[in-house]
Amino acid sequence: MAFVTIPSHRMPIDIDGTEIAYRGGAYNDGVALWCNSTKKGQLNDEISVDTVEWTSEGVALIVWVFFPEAREVEQMYIGGSAYYYSTTFGELQGSADSTNGVDGTWETATWPNGVAYYHNPDGTKWRTGVKPVSFSGPMKVLRFRITTIYAARLRDLHIYGRKKATETPDDVVFTDVNGTPITMLMDVGDRPEGTTVVQSIKIQNTSTTKIANNVNLQLNHPDFLLAFSEDGPWSSTLDIASIGVGSLSSTVYIKNPLGPPLLVLGPKAARLIAAVGSWT
Repeated sequence: MAFVTIPSHRMPIDIDGTEIAYRGGAYNDGVALWCNSTKKGQLNDEISVDTVEWTSEGVALIVWVFFPEAREVEQMYIGGSAYYYSTTFGELQGSADSTNGVDGTWETATWPNGVAYYHNPDGTKWRTGVKPVSFSGPMKVLRFRITTIYAARLRDLHIYGRKKATETPDDVVFTDVNGTPITMLMDVGDRPEGTTVVQSIKIQNTSTTKIANNVNLQLNHPDFLLAFSEDGPWSSTLDIASIGVGSLSSTVYIKNPLGPPLLVLGPKAARLIAAVGSWT
């Protein structure tokens, strides 16, 4: 099946310094528990499992997302579950100045195409259920609530968007081969078995003052490989010694080879991670 185009990147909230907290009760009760790296990974992957829960009957589950920098939130997908009764999703709120999830000024988001919350989502909802969300500007903290008669649980939390333009000036971004930043999800589309697709990108150092040293690329997915040449050698990781101030790397090729029938079908996602060893 063909999927609707997503004009944003999924934020790597499990590894980018984002912190996720939760509690039962009300917003003003404040944070009670924090998600560890395992829970954050489960919320941001493609496998829907009960991850965050509050089991007190009739008490709302409150979830907070604390970004390490101000970000433009453009799309979301939220998957939840509950015992016996379907859940009710409360408003999604954002704050540009909150420090603890209670203080600061809060704005309620709008959902132009409907709320992207799904009770007991199926295995494809993480790709078909993404919907646009709108705030008046970048936010540093998000919060929302899920209410049910019995235990409320959160399975999935996918947030799409980008950092505020002035945040984290020493950074690297993915571009096309001409140096134009890639601003949306890369998609190879519906793929017949036994075929191969090769895409190409570059990495740009967006810092205006510093060199990016020892840039490591990782694409840890069995269906995708990386190389500096269309002929290989192919690997799940690549290392770039340095990328100069404002410069582009050499071309990086991404190969998606599918074996012959019969394969396990369904939507899959591979995440390309770029880590900078040091800035000088």
